[in-house]
Amino acid sequence: MAYTTCVKCGGGNFEIQETKISRAAYRLYFVQCSSCGGAVGVQEFSNIGALLMKQNEAIKKIAAALNIYVDLQT
Repeated sequence: MAYTTCVKCGGGNFEIQETKISRAAYRLYFVQCSSCGGAVGVQEFSNIGALLMKQNEAIKKIAAALNIYVDLQT
């Protein structure tokens, strides 16, 4: 089985850290090595899937109040 290692120091423990990036439109997280801080990935701050599901629920409630059928995943 393969194990993920840091390309900078070879460490195998990682953490997520909110990082400010100049001129970035959205907040982001870096997945980084716990030992040296080398970045191995970037992740969006917000869980877009969860936000979309909440939005779909709100749309369904409005549609139900207006007696309109909408087919949205929830």
